[in-house]
Amino acid sequence: MDGLVLTCDHDGRLRALHRVGAGLPGLTGKPGTPFPALFGPDAVAGALDALNPRLARRLAPLGSAVATPELPGADALFDEMTLLNNELANVQRALAKANAELAASNEQKNRLMGMLAHDLRTPLQVVVGFAELLEQRLDGRLEATERACLERIRESSLSMRHMVEDALSLAALQAGRLRLARRPSDLAALVRRNVSMNRVLAEGKCITIELSVPERPLPMADVDPAKLDQLLNNLLSNAVKYSDRGGRVRVALSEAAGEVGGEGGGRARLRVSDDGRGIPPAELAQLFQPFARTGRLGTEGEGTVGLGLYICRSIVEGHGGRITADSAPGRGSTFTVDLPLVASSP
Repeated sequence: MDGLVLTCDHDGRLRALHRVGAGLPGLTGKPGTPFPALFGPDAVAGALDALNPRLARRLAPLGSAVATPELPGADALFDEMTLLNNELANVQRALAKANAELAASNEQKNRLMGMLAHDLRTPLQVVVGFAELLEQRLDGRLEATERACLERIRESSLSMRHMVEDALSLAALQAGRLRLARRPSDLAALVRRNVSMNRVLAEGKCITIELSVPERPLPMADVDPAKLDQLLNNLLSNAVKYSDRGGRVRVALSEAAGEVGGEGGGRARLRVSDDGRGIPPAELAQLFQPFARTGRLGTEGEGTVGLGLYICRSIVEGHGGRITADSAPGRGSTFTVDLPLVASSP
């Protein structure tokens, strides 16, 4: 029998060509040549022709046949290839069905998570409100222990509400439905209000939050105030979490000079800095990915599920901005957020 024995590597490239008898006329190749290229420009038809002229006649629409000696067992090979093709088609149909079922299950999970988080948010807000009301009504009549208990209730409720907001946002992101209710907003007022609220959480660790805003009013920003609150909540809660007791966190709002934003405006720049433990370079690269967590707990053992910064990035990018992190072990962290500004109306 005349033929060829081909040795190929894992990428299908020719390593060696061994002739049996007279070989197959016209088939030559150099090491490194892709296997199909041995059979000319019509590679598929040529390869099949070389295996079996009868098989080539069945697939004549693919190309012209080449008259070569018939190889024993070619009919069995063709039958096996047909069987494998049928099995592959069945597997593809089963995979498509499984993907559809998985998508439906994932959608149901997202709806359930959204409903659960929404139902938890309202009672938590009520707890926070009543704690604040009691503190105001009983001001001057509370002993230190009683005031500390009220502060702990308020602090824990705020922390849980932040987690609920993250769960709602994650469900929306996974479903591709994170919507922004944007409107012209005073960023300085928004930041002042948020810092005032988060000082309650910081006081639990005796941490001071310092705020710096420009004296000259910034142009109005076209943002979703609720999402910006969530962004600040996550950045400040992380800063407090990874800062030592008695430390400080700095929040600075400014206008980024020389950068062009949206309709006639520039960019607002928000920085949140701490003097905490810092983040190793290997973890810094994955910081804004979902469920990415540093290998360290908070300074008092606080844990995290790794969603906050992923949601921050989604909110910032949804506004057409960007967020970056600068950190190293032992020198704290600084998160910088750039957001477009909209020129104020005349």
